[in-house]
Amino acid sequence: MRHRAVLTLAFLALPLAAQDITGGLYTGLSLPGGDLKDKSGWGTNQFFGVHVGGHLEFPIAPRQEIRAHLTYQSFPGSGWGGFENAQNDFKILQAGADWVYRFRSPNLGWYALAGASLNSVKNDWEYTDGAGIRRGGSYSQSGKLGARGGAGYIFNRNFSVEGTLNQVFVDKHGGDGFNFDTATWLQASAVFRFGR
Repeated sequence: MRHRAVLTLAFLALPLAAQDITGGLYTGLSLPGGDLKDKSGWGTNQFFGVHVGGHLEFPIAPRQEIRAHLTYQSFPGSGWGGFENAQNDFKILQAGADWVYRFRSPNLGWYALAGASLNSVKNDWEYTDGAGIRRGGSYSQSGKLGARGGAGYIFNRNFSVEGTLNQVFVDKHGGDGFNFDTATWLQASAVFRFGR
């Protein structure tokens, strides 16, 4: 009987606890940097990628929150030219949490963020072999640690823009090695928030 009473109280408390939780969607451009972009024959050799994601915000203090997010990145590749004409497309699924500090208020002004994530990174590749035959395959790495930091500006309770610098630590060597050890990109997002 006590277990039922505790469960009933827990279910009644859920809507009260959820009142302060908000969320949103975001999308924008991702600009690969470093080896992810320009390592000859291994990077994307493209200036832009795109991303889409969602987040939940959990307030911890009047101007601070923890933001859980799930983001999908797509970095299409273009050929490196030359005899082999190698091309690398990268896709990254990122799940993480950010600490967000709002300098003015929850619904207006500048904010800063810093966070960590776990990432699944996939490289789909193609090249032309010595016989002129086009060959391809993929490498994938999961559970890779990432870090990011950035800033944004809130225009109103439902819209903000933000930029982050992201870095994911990947395996350079091995059967699924990318031939570089960090994937770095800048992410510019339009953020649409709900529930405020």
